[in-house]
Amino acid sequence: MYGPPEWRALVETLEIEKKILLLGEPAVGKTSLVRRFVIDKFSDRYLATIGTKTSRKLMDFNFPERGLHIKLQLYVWDVFGQSGMPRAYKIYFKGAEAAILVFDLTRPMTLAALERWGETLRSICGDVPGILACNKADLDRQVSITDEEISKKAGSLRMASLMTSAKTGENVETAFRAIGSLLCAPMVQKFLRGELYSQRPEGKSGASRWKPLT
Repeated sequence: MYGPPEWRALVETLEIEKKILLLGEPAVGKTSLVRRFVIDKFSDRYLATIGTKTSRKLMDFNFPERGLHIKLQLYVWDVFGQSGMPRAYKIYFKGAEAAILVFDLTRPMTLAALERWGETLRSICGDVPGILACNKADLDRQVSITDEEISKKAGSLRMASLMTSAKTGENVETAFRAIGSLLCAPMVQKFLRGELYSQRPEGKSGASRWKPLT
């Protein structure tokens, strides 16, 4: 048992805010994935992201065996796919604690480009967790990337991979929930060790903010 009973009874639900990034080359479907996740809609119309688009969605994670419920406000930053703007990346990436790296299963060069995106992410944000979204899985007849190539890239990036389709919704919710679980895990451990009340509720600049609900 971690922490006194009265402390555990008080902190049963936490509200947490987290920022994540969607990264990848142009036209891999980042914006469509966010749209499917946030409002459950899809459009075939392609509009290039200029700069970054920010969306948010409230997610619930329950840990009944720990006596804990986390309400995660996820801020999703859909970052433009064009390369060569390091100053902008430093601004857009600041404070992000996880990322979904997206590539197009019908375009091998978008998979190869993830190495650069991964390096940029680590150089600015550190060793944050991530998921590899193998997008446009609905175009199975046009897929030109092998499972072996995907596995090798996922291994080099130290990320799990998921086949996704913004058009059909395949694994879109699963990908974002996987990221959410990775983000919640450290908070669960801090809760169990009784460390949360030793922190300021507003947190540090660029970090997660949380507060106990009574």
